[in-house]
Amino acid sequence: MTALDRAKPAGDGWHWGTLDFVVMGVLLFGAGLAYEYFAARLGNRRHRTILGVALMCAVLAIWVELAVGGISQLVGHALGSGTA
Repeated sequence: MTALDRAKPAGDGWHWGTLDFVVMGVLLFGAGLAYEYFAARLGNRRHRTILGVALMCAVLAIWVELAVGGISQLVGHALGSGTA
């Protein structure tokens, strides 16, 4: 049994495979790395806060899209084409 298997809560609603954990790890690591890279170049605390919020929104949007296709469904409904 791997550490990833132990980290998953028991139950029927949890369907993450190893690739899902890898993708989320890369997504979170990449967002953290991007924040550190750009925040080091921003002197203003307000700009760093805006950067953090923007990266958090991007990560959440990507997560929702990968999980259930929520963004493409929302865009499809907004454009009047039903489900995308």
